[in-house]
Amino acid sequence: MVMDFVGDQDRARGRTTKLVLLMIAGIASLGLVLYAAIAGVLVAANPDPENPIGFWQPELLVATLGLTTVVVVLGSLFKVAQLSGGGKAVAEALGGTLVHPDSRDKDERRLLNVVEEMAIASGCPVPPVYIIQDQSINAFAAGFTVDSAVIGVTTGCVKRLSRDELQGVMAHEFSHIVHGDMRLNIRLTGLIFGIMVLGYIGWICTRFIGPIALRSGGGEKNPMAGIGLALIVGGLVLMILGSVGTLVARLIQAAVSRQREFLADAAAVDYTRNPDGIAGALRAIGGLPKNDLRKSAASEFEHFFFTPALATAFSTHPPLPVRIARIENRPPSEVSAEFAEMKREVGSRRVARLEQGLPPDPMPASAVAPPPPPPASPVIAGLAAGATSPNWRTRPATQVRESLSHLGDASVDHLAYARTLIATIPESVRDAAHDVVGARAICLLLLVSADADVRKRQATTLQSDLDEPTRNEVSRLSKTVRGLVSDSPETRLVLLDLVMPSLARMGDEDASMFLATVDSMIDADGQQDRFEWLLGRLLQSHFASIMGRTRGVGAANRRMPMLSEEVRIVLAMIAWSGSRNATQAQRAFVAAARTAGVGDASFPDRSECSVTKLDRALDRLQRLRYKDRARLLDAAVEGVCSDGHTTIEEVELLRALAAAISCPMPPVLPSP
Repeated sequence: MVMDFVGDQDRARGRTTKLVLLMIAGIASLGLVLYAAIAGVLVAANPDPENPIGFWQPELLVATLGLTTVVVVLGSLFKVAQLSGGGKAVAEALGGTLVHPDSRDKDERRLLNVVEEMAIASGCPVPPVYIIQDQSINAFAAGFTVDSAVIGVTTGCVKRLSRDELQGVMAHEFSHIVHGDMRLNIRLTGLIFGIMVLGYIGWICTRFIGPIALRSGGGEKNPMAGIGLALIVGGLVLMILGSVGTLVARLIQAAVSRQREFLADAAAVDYTRNPDGIAGALRAIGGLPKNDLRKSAASEFEHFFFTPALATAFSTHPPLPVRIARIENRPPSEVSAEFAEMKREVGSRRVARLEQGLPPDPMPASAVAPPPPPPASPVIAGLAAGATSPNWRTRPATQVRESLSHLGDASVDHLAYARTLIATIPESVRDAAHDVVGARAICLLLLVSADADVRKRQATTLQSDLDEPTRNEVSRLSKTVRGLVSDSPETRLVLLDLVMPSLARMGDEDASMFLATVDSMIDADGQQDRFEWLLGRLLQSHFASIMGRTRGVGAANRRMPMLSEEVRIVLAMIAWSGSRNATQAQRAFVAAARTAGVGDASFPDRSECSVTKLDRALDRLQRLRYKDRARLLDAAVEGVCSDGHTTIEEVELLRALAAAISCPMPPVLPSP
């Protein structure tokens, strides 16, 4: 399954390459048409019949192709730069407003709970959620990376869908997040805008520049009239080319998007094991007379949405009956007949209510009341009922392998386990995680040392660095948080996920001061353990993403042998992390190196395995080609599982590796 997930990511990049090639062909075609138009005008307007101008003019061909390419590329880069803030930029362009994590509105709280459960089950940071004030039923996921992703939801989606249906929609959107579809969507938006720029330039020439030049011309020594006429004609040609190019780009966009929607629907069913949830949401949308999003930017971002945001001739989504038929494994004709009958019933009901002077009756949440979702496994059900405890120090190797097999495809057990883990967190701590001050306090408390002398130095740091509200919150939550993570170490990662949306609300200056305090807490004992390193890395990565400061790491085209030193350091860190002695560590390293295909690599001594080197290695491994990422993850698991079990520290290191190479890892489930 690791190979399946990484293969899906590889195919997503392949679709991006195919898209770029199609767009290049389209841009070249536009340039050729523009050349033909200009050359034709020059031939027809030649004033000297004795010296005819030939249609073939290489210099003009190069100029028109180059100019067309430059305009489209610059337009695309401009649009992508506009969206460099990640999903936040898309949400705000659509008029979305951030749902504060501490919201007490019952509908917003239900939405946030569903998003938190889905994020923890899939191994992603909890994304910020934006509400778009619109009665249509729709949602989207947007961002460049998992860290910069946001979820956008219309008010109609929140208020008209049941929890199961809302969960199905969110599972669909999380599939887009974990499978890397969001970056492709932003590139599509940029490319289409770049082609549209040709039409904008043509409109400016025709509407403004050309007429001004035409009015200012006249006489043999003033050629402005001719230039103005040429600009108007050329502008008309550019407008036509821009329109045709946009049409072609929309067709390509639709072809790419439709297949991804089918895959996301299937993934949503895998996440929830409840096909009636997402199918019920699609039925609710199908029962609406119209589901258009009344936002000016809707057409620009239509391919981001759960269903079409506008009724257009070139839909970026498959028809609703076809999607439902695939989800329920039924003939499309049968579902289409149900849709026709449903629309007739809804139409007659609306007419009757309008005749009585009443507002139209909204479509019920689902045409068919969905049955309860299938039960989780007995172990997870026992945890949910409180019969057993989720606390653990080690897990069998089989459970780690099972968890890794669900990369990008979390199961209903992962979803139930995520809900259980959240429920184990005291309400006071959960409430604090949804507040900026409380989120800061929780992060700092996760770094409090067990050593009394180090705690004193950390207390001095907190006293000098923190404002009074944060100091008070640290004091109030100290005993509860420290007791919680002592009893249940796995909740450290859950708490980190839960606080991310609240931390994202900090300004740049506050975020910098907070990160400086985190560094001071980590450096209080003069060394850095695995969890301190992981927390610092996750926070740095998260803030860099939401502030648009992520640095390009280059194309993911390096083979495993080209990064063998980085692979060696990572596998050695994993080997030392869970071993009691050098012999056991070496055995784990050899097993991992053999699986990675670097079996001749020397085993580093513990002194060589610093967190600084690990940081550097993980940064460089982002350039590892996607075909080799599955092998690296399998190798890491072999190192972790060489002694038949795994510790929480090993799982945290494994999660850091998976996150660094864009493969979010679900939590490791309790053993059956």
